[in-house]
Amino acid sequence: MVVVMNDDRVRDVEAYLPVAKAFAADAVKNDKGCISMEVLVDPKIPGRVVYLSHFESEEDFRAHAQGATFQKHLPELSRYFLSAEDTIFQVS
Repeated sequence: MVVVMNDDRVRDVEAYLPVAKAFAADAVKNDKGCISMEVLVDPKIPGRVVYLSHFESEEDFRAHAQGATFQKHLPELSRYFLSAEDTIFQVS
């Protein structure tokens, strides 16, 4: 299992959150190996939104990042997106 921290910077966090939460719910429901996905807001850094996800494998995460669910939500997510960085942790 892997834990993925996707550290995003976005504009208009309040408008972004419903879009991000819909994407997360869709990923958990439809993407192979996606066990959970939380959307977290940093109260100290404006515009910082972190997705904390659990996947069965790194391959499942990489497929999710290129897959249909991501592509479906990408146009709306992109309206707010500024930057992102993924960190993948292996659960031992």
